Amino acid sequence: MPYYKSPQRLEGTGPNITFTPGQSYWINSYYIPPIDFGTTINLNVLSDREGRTSVLLAPYDESQQSIVGPVLLNVVFTSHQKGLVIFTSAKKAGPYLLTITSYNSSYTFYLTSTWSPFYKFKQLAVYSFLLLPLGAAMVYYSHIMDEREKMEEKALAGISKDNERN
Repeated sequence: MPYYKSPQRLEGTGPNITFTPGQSYWINSYYIPPIDFGTTINLNVLSDREGRTSVLLAPYDESQQSIVGPVLLNVVFTSHQKGLVIFTSAKKAGPYLLTITSYNSSYTFYLTSTWSPFYKFKQLAVYSFLLLPLGAAMVYYSHIMDEREKMEEKALAGISKDNERN
């Protein structure tokens, strides 16, 4: 099931903190499950203040936990820009990372593309295959116990009929 892919939407707001003179910016990163090469990616970002946000969208290497090229988007909003809408396609097959840096501002974003809605359950697949023999054994045991109960009922019914005759 982790390999079934359908149109998905990732959305969020941020940074949900109170800015102070010592903390004037905040970086949020969002993991996007693996996307196939050439798949369309649509990204909308809207900031509440002009020129106070930067956006990075790039392929992500899970094993090294780093961004790898080619970067799809690396934009710092200009002094007259509050948002952006981009339509691009995946330059590499694999997971992507969306990083939004807000400088004393908040934002809302929407990212749509095609990936597996079951990707987060990928790790559970191994455990589910290990549980299959256990489930089969439980079904078999249940069948044996059911047959045993039927035999007991049949035997007890026969005993009670014999007692009634005597």
